[in-house]
Amino acid sequence: MVSALLRTVFEQPDAASTWAQHTRVVDQLHTSGFADAAEMLADVADELLAFTAFPVEHWRQIRSNNPLSVNRLTGVQFAQAA
Repeated sequence: MVSALLRTVFEQPDAASTWAQHTRVVDQLHTSGFADAAEMLADVADELLAFTAFPVEHWRQIRSNNPLSVNRLTGVQFAQAA
């Protein structure tokens, strides 16, 4: 349920809709018994939705959760599983 709700945040067409959906998801998680997840999402909202500061046409590349893309963009090295 949490991942399905969170996915809806990233399917929004513009920044205002994305932030509004994030707020709705946090509220829904609170009322559905997922208070810890809701608090975590509320705490990291600025970082999670930072991609909305860029033009919409770049969002798909910016919000990637692919570790190789994240590594390339941030320079952070992730430990590889042996």
